[in-house]
Amino acid sequence: MHVHPSSPNSSQSEDDAATKIQAGFRGYRVRKQMRQGRSGSGAGGSSSASGSQAQRSPRVSKKPSLEDKSAAKIQAGVRGFLVRKRQKVATDAATKIQASFRGFKTRKDLKSTTKKDK
Repeated sequence: MHVHPSSPNSSQSEDDAATKIQAGFRGYRVRKQMRQGRSGSGAGGSSSASGSQAQRSPRVSKKPSLEDKSAAKIQAGVRGFLVRKRQKVATDAATKIQASFRGFKTRKDLKSTTKKDK
């Protein structure tokens, strides 16, 4: 759902957007550290804390497991479904707006045509 910036709920919408951006960046940073094998300190954490956690973790493999691949496939399918669903809702809304405007315009033109005939 899109909230216009001047609406009363815009500050909540901006907070939600900021939270999503922060979460995305934090995920990116963690994935980058995982790819580097946690050899150095990250941009916001100490290297000793993250290094000790990496040593305790039972699953630190470079190659994704079958479960990871399956989960990624399921997630991709669900995300695709949700995008298509949102697109259909948006398309249906646009169609309704267009239809109502065309009806308004036709009624207006018809009204002006009947006044000229009189």
